[in-house]
Amino acid sequence: MLKHWVGRRVVVHRRDGARVAVEGVLKIWDNIHEKIVMVPGDIVVPFHAIVKIERADMSPSLNSIGYKMKHSIQFDNAVYFRSRVMIWKENSLLSAQSILTAHDAETVTLSNGVRLRKAEHNFVVRSLRGKVW
Repeated sequence: MLKHWVGRRVVVHRRDGARVAVEGVLKIWDNIHEKIVMVPGDIVVPFHAIVKIERADMSPSLNSIGYKMKHSIQFDNAVYFRSRVMIWKENSLLSAQSILTAHDAETVTLSNGVRLRKAEHNFVVRSLRGKVW
C-alpha cells in the first residue's frame, strides 16, 4: 500500500497505453475501487495500469516547504498574494491548489465562493526556499 503518496507531487508511470506518464498531486488512493485520482484534472488511474509511482523531480536549488496556516496574518498573506493553498479535512485532500479570497476568525472563502470552517479544515500554503539561478 502506497497511501503515503497522497498529497504529494508524483509521476505515475502507466502500462495501459493511455499516457506513458502522468504528473500531478495524488489526491485520492481508493483501495475499494482500486484506483488513484490525481489533480489537476481529476485524472483516474486504475491500480492495474500503474507500473511505478515516484516523486516528481524537484529543482535542486529550490525546496518546496508547506506551512500549516494557523495565524490570521498567514491567511491575510495568502489572500493578498493569491497563494495556492492545499486544503485537508482529516486525512483527505479536498483541494491541491485553491485560492483564498477572504477570511474571518472562523471561516475561509475560496475563489469559487465555497466557505469552509477553519476549525474543521487544515490549510497548507507552500513556500519555495533556496536559490534561483
